[in-house]
Amino acid sequence: MRAKSYRPRSAWRIALIAAALTNGACDTVNEIGNIGDDADVYYYLSLGTSLSVGVQPNSNGVLLPTGDGYADQLFASIKPAFDAAGAQARDLELVKLGCPGETLDDMANGGNCLYVEGSQLEAAVDFLTANSGNVHLVTIDMGANDFRDGGCIDTMVDLVCVNAVSTQISIDLAAVLATLRNAAGPDTTIVGMNYYNPFLASWLLDLAGQTLAMESAQAVSVLNGFLDTTYAAEGMPLADVAFAFESDDFSIGQSLLPINVENICELTYACDPPPVGPDIHAKPAGYSLIADTFAAVLP
Repeated sequence: MRAKSYRPRSAWRIALIAAALTNGACDTVNEIGNIGDDADVYYYLSLGTSLSVGVQPNSNGVLLPTGDGYADQLFASIKPAFDAAGAQARDLELVKLGCPGETLDDMANGGNCLYVEGSQLEAAVDFLTANSGNVHLVTIDMGANDFRDGGCIDTMVDLVCVNAVSTQISIDLAAVLATLRNAAGPDTTIVGMNYYNPFLASWLLDLAGQTLAMESAQAVSVLNGFLDTTYAAEGMPLADVAFAFESDDFSIGQSLLPINVENICELTYACDPPPVGPDIHAKPAGYSLIADTFAAVLP
């Protein structure tokens, strides 16, 4: 990362903790139209939370979906080679069904976003079934909002809570992944991801914030360990976003801040002042790194 100067702002603490791992509400209807009639058309299906729909704050701090998310950038990187492969002309299209604020319970049973089928998971199953053999790739990020709602990180970290919440996330995620695999069949690649740590931005506040940042690294590492194990148990590759963001590297970087803090400030809005920040969502460069991390594990 290039060197940059960051100044602590004491007013950030409450805003940062309130924003950490949150994803904004969704009031749109997600519906799949009749797009599966051409046998030469294949699909990349993106599922998950606000990260999957590329949410970013605008200049007024309003969270909006964008075309700069990791799914959009991954799609742009893989489409040319896919379209050119094979003797018969093919086309790859992106379908995004993700929902800001979605928890695993919401995904299975319905939540903030309205789906004709009832839930994001049911919409995904319907799409996978209707386009059997023509879904090239599915990506999913889930668990961040469940972790947030568990309330394990405030001004301190409750590791007992972290382990309990992460265990439940693993159980619920395994059920979702099994449902997706059953609907997609064995030939569709399904790839998950783990998470970067927006709580690292608390390092900029004061000594207590630095302690929270270090404790949060342990907590998010526990969550990511459960995610890694869950995807592996389902035989699905995992994009190691935490490693790409160097989330556990507290060695000092060029700005005299820990490298992981530099990265979270460069790649997300977690260190930005109001009204844009502090916000946990990735900047375009952060989404690009996530996309590259997905691309690295594709077969």
